[in-house]
Amino acid sequence: MSFLGACEVFLKSGFIFSIIAMGYYVSYYILDFPDLTVEGTFLSGAVVFGLMCSHGINPWLGLLAAFAVGGACGTVTGVLHVRLHIRPLLCGILVSTVLITVNLVATAAGMTGDFTAQSSSVISYGRTVATLHDCFFGDLIPERVGGIALRDLLLFFVMAVVCKVLLDLYLKTKSGLLLRAAGNNEQYVRMLSKDPGKSKIIGLAIGNAYAAVAGALYTHISGNVNQSMGIGMIVIGLASLIIGTSLLRSVKFMKPTTKVIIGACIYQACLTVAQRLGVPSAYNKLIMAVIFTVALVLSGRLKKRGGAENA
Repeated sequence: MSFLGACEVFLKSGFIFSIIAMGYYVSYYILDFPDLTVEGTFLSGAVVFGLMCSHGINPWLGLLAAFAVGGACGTVTGVLHVRLHIRPLLCGILVSTVLITVNLVATAAGMTGDFTAQSSSVISYGRTVATLHDCFFGDLIPERVGGIALRDLLLFFVMAVVCKVLLDLYLKTKSGLLLRAAGNNEQYVRMLSKDPGKSKIIGLAIGNAYAAVAGALYTHISGNVNQSMGIGMIVIGLASLIIGTSLLRSVKFMKPTTKVIIGACIYQACLTVAQRLGVPSAYNKLIMAVIFTVALVLSGRLKKRGGAENA
């Protein structure tokens, strides 16, 4: 793999997984809610998008449908926690467990009409199926330049920027301010005669909707949808979030969502370097865990150093 090819790989992956990290920025960083639903909603977004594209439906509608499905899954997690008072970790485990069956049945039923989920667990794209890069400015942007998939790279970059801008704009609204207040001080929100639980549900819906969008976009890289796609997405999202916010902590002019995008690209660059060094792909999950551990350790040390300097 050439240097430019390696850069293309980690940038495309970084832009896609930065969307998950932005969703985790809302649920984990703002709300302090360790949401395990992400692994299920990532796959749900991929399944919905894959089924709609394979049946000839406009891929942009498929992307919106994936966003809606992810938001619905996050809403269920929020309702379980806020209204039924189930602990955050258990809420995520319950919903993600249910989604294992839902995603499998939806795949089999959508591909073959078999609701027993015994016939098919994979969605494969045919060469004639129109996907997002086919509808992205048509022929105005060349598909490949110098061996680089320019159109796909620009597509993922634009999607990451759009998700970032939308999230930044939302957090400036009244609802967004209440969301941040609910994560920081629930009692203060109650003093304003507002329900912090409602803000939590909205935040979890946004986080999982972003995860579903990332799952839909990831199908462009994998070329199919399989039932193991969501495994490890929590580690990727958290590692990207922590790397970005820790390494760029002192950069005051940069918004957290921008730091998250950079953190996701750095994380994917580390994985790409490991692969170029000859590490077998079977060790990817191990490498991901090691990078995540290093990010956690560095984050803790940077916090202590920052606290000492302020003191």
